Amino acid sequence: MSNNFENGKYWQVGVELVSGCSPCSPGCKNCWSAALAHRFYREGEPGHESGIFTDEAGRFNGDIVVHPERLCIPLKRRKLTVYSIWNDWAHEAVDHDFRRQIMRVAEDCRQHTVLALTKRPEVALDFTRWMGDLGSFPENWWNGLTICTQQEADKKLPIFLQIPGNKFLNFEPLLENIILPFNDEFPDLDGCYEDMRHNIKAVILGCETGRKARQMNPDWAINIVRQCKADDIPIWVKQVTVNGKVSKNMSDWPDELRVRELPWVIK
Repeated sequence: MSNNFENGKYWQVGVELVSGCSPCSPGCKNCWSAALAHRFYREGEPGHESGIFTDEAGRFNGDIVVHPERLCIPLKRRKLTVYSIWNDWAHEAVDHDFRRQIMRVAEDCRQHTVLALTKRPEVALDFTRWMGDLGSFPENWWNGLTICTQQEADKKLPIFLQIPGNKFLNFEPLLENIILPFNDEFPDLDGCYEDMRHNIKAVILGCETGRKARQMNPDWAINIVRQCKADDIPIWVKQVTVNGKVSKNMSDWPDELRVRELPWVIK
């Protein structure tokens, strides 16, 4: 637990099942994954002859390669592990059949926890409808939605909340103050209404990192923490802007931000 806790990591192993992406959010401006791809994937990638996933500015260019050969990675590990799927598993260029393959792996290794983040809830919802009788998300699967601004929250949350199963929100990077509609009611996939707090089981929060990072006002983060605490939603603060710099040292943070709680287990 100690290393993950100190570094702010809420997962243990990242598995890049999707190489490449395309910007779709204000949070994509300084994407860490695009920066890595721009640096290391210039010499060629299996299934992608040029190996170039980014433009001259280092932003993802929309080229996508999926990696079914990596699906076996969680199956080889017996010890309970929290896996994070990279990049966006709900990208429009990834077909539903591959998404279903990912789910089958999660079903076959239920000792693990699988975190599936997306910025595209409409695609994830379409996949849910496409599955129909083929199955549903297993209990060890967590759908996550990345939100960076109030506009994104207003637009994407009503879609995301229709997706069944475990759900969490990821405010990383948090780019402005956001008011969450925890007391509003939204319809689920069956058209039944319930308030949002019963659907969201965890929240991740953090400032932007990297050389060009945009600073996060600590008051924005404190506001998110207070909203979660008021509705008993576990929250994990990953990193915070302190004196213009990114800090992962909780002792440097405002008292209200020194909180790291998760419904899944990190060891």
